[in-house]
Amino acid sequence: MIFQNHTKQLLMAAGIAAAALFATQAGAQDQAAPAQETQPSVQPPTTQAPAVTQSEFSEEKLQSFAVAFLEVDKITKEYMPKMQQASSEEEQKQVRDEAGAKMVEAVEGSDGITVEEYNKIIESAQADPDLAQKISGYIQQSAGGQTAPAESAEPETAQ
Repeated sequence: MIFQNHTKQLLMAAGIAAAALFATQAGAQDQAAPAQETQPSVQPPTTQAPAVTQSEFSEEKLQSFAVAFLEVDKITKEYMPKMQQASSEEEQKQVRDEAGAKMVEAVEGSDGITVEEYNKIIESAQADPDLAQKISGYIQQSAGGQTAPAESAEPETAQ
C-alpha cells in the first residue's frame, strides 16, 4: 500500500512537472519563432490516438526517463519554496517560467530521451498502473536504490 501511494505521489509530481514542461516548451517556441504564430507550438493529443502502452517504451527509454525524472524532481523541490514565497501572480509566473526552462533543459540534457517522449511516458504511466510501477522501480534504481524522502515524510500536496 505504501508503494502504491508513493507511486501515485511520483506520478502526481511528474504530471505537475510535465505541465510545466509543456507550458515552458510552448513559451520558448513562441519566443523563438514569433513569425510562425499560425502554427501551434504544442500539438495536443488527439482523441483518435490510443494511449501508448508499456510495451511501446524500451527499457533504455524508461531508464533515461528515470534519470531525467530525478533531475526534474530536484528542480521542482528547488523551486517549490520560491513559488510559495512569490507575492504576486507576475512573480509566480516568473518563477514558474524559470523552473520550467530548467526542467526542459534537464530533460534535453539527459541521454536517450526528448521532452516529447518524457511527457508521453508520464501520460502513459498515469493511465497504466503497471507502467507506473515499472517506472517507479527505475527511478529507485537510478536514485541508488534509496526510497524517496516523500515516503517517510508528510506528503506535500499541490492545491
